[in-house]
Amino acid sequence: MTNKRYKSARVVAVEALMKQEQNGYSNLVLDSVLKKNPLEPREAALASAIFYGVLERCFTLDWMLLQCIKKPLLKLDISVKAILRAGLYQAIYLESVPVSAAVNESVQLTRIFRKASASSFVNAVLRKAIKQNPNQACFETEQEEISVKYSVSLPIAAHFLKYYGKENTESILKAFFEKPPLYLRVNSLKTTTNNLVQQLEQEGWKGEKGVLHNSLVVSGKGNITQSSLFQEGFFHIQGLGSQLACFCLSPTANSKTLDLCAAPGGKSATLAQYMDNQGVLLAGDVVQTRVPLISQILQREGIEIGIVRHWDASQMSEELNDADFVLCDVPCSGLGIIAKKPDIRLKTLEKIQELYPLQQKILETAASYVKCGGKLVYSTCTLNPQENELQIQSFLKKHTDFRSIQPENVPEIFGMENGMVTLRPDKDLQDGFFVAVLERF
Repeated sequence: MTNKRYKSARVVAVEALMKQEQNGYSNLVLDSVLKKNPLEPREAALASAIFYGVLERCFTLDWMLLQCIKKPLLKLDISVKAILRAGLYQAIYLESVPVSAAVNESVQLTRIFRKASASSFVNAVLRKAIKQNPNQACFETEQEEISVKYSVSLPIAAHFLKYYGKENTESILKAFFEKPPLYLRVNSLKTTTNNLVQQLEQEGWKGEKGVLHNSLVVSGKGNITQSSLFQEGFFHIQGLGSQLACFCLSPTANSKTLDLCAAPGGKSATLAQYMDNQGVLLAGDVVQTRVPLISQILQREGIEIGIVRHWDASQMSEELNDADFVLCDVPCSGLGIIAKKPDIRLKTLEKIQELYPLQQKILETAASYVKCGGKLVYSTCTLNPQENELQIQSFLKKHTDFRSIQPENVPEIFGMENGMVTLRPDKDLQDGFFVAVLERF
């Protein structure tokens, strides 16, 4: 328990790291701690940088610490372990924090967390750990080397080595340390790309046209969702891969279009824009608490054709029959969005096998809704052939009334072939993503 009179960025970061040990979602964990302990913007930014930084570099930090500690980290007091990780992260990766300050502040934290007896231990371990260099170390296996150098669990390291080989694995995992560009989707129902760029510049944001029509890459300081332009529905945040999936579907006006795994609603909004707000758009999600998010974005962007439902996309619903266009962005392992969600680095992949039949069932169900001549897009935000290409190949073998098709006008930069494309963070400068386009005939 901390001294209630003392709350700083480092205290909040350590408290959040301790809470994260309970396996919560990192963004929710940090938000809850910050709400209880409001900080000035600069302090809040430092707390966030330390918290997410430790999650991002956890396996590397733990290896460096283990070179200097005789007992397993699991046997350390939870607060001492969090203090060590946070202090080492600052010393190694935060250029704005001098090494001496990172060590001294960590020693102070032991007293604040009532672990003064560990102050000498923390001081000694950090001073030794700082000198450890995993790039100069020898490892027993390639999996261990990849895990430590690129800070992913051993199962994730083994997964990428299996499907991509060492050179590509290192290239992909290195790219996950880079922050992907921020992509926006221009709401064509309310404005144009050129007008939005000008309006964003007035608010201090720089916008550049993306490779897809009505996509923008933006840069600037602050939270863009606080912009009045966002609040008024002139755009929404949507990754390039997700925008590509919508582009490949390109539903037309007056069609019946389905977004089966729709939350939080960005895809639904983009699909409605392709439809020029004419026709019927049915959107739903299996997580009931996330369904209202779909309605909120559609309302904010002035979309009137949306019918929002709570449903299980793997189960049949007669309401969805005879659709012209169907998008199923299925639940997946998320191995393409590690840069955005550092929690994924910690995954053991024990339950990944459970995803395959679920994805297959959703795809099968989605296909049953497509009318003859209709189009189906299957997508994931993962880099795993078993969730991607192999799912499509297996489906096509069973369903001879479907075929892969190459959508028109897909920018060459994506390298789509035979109606399928896998985007990689090291080659496409954004999230890992998979898209497949099918037609019923």
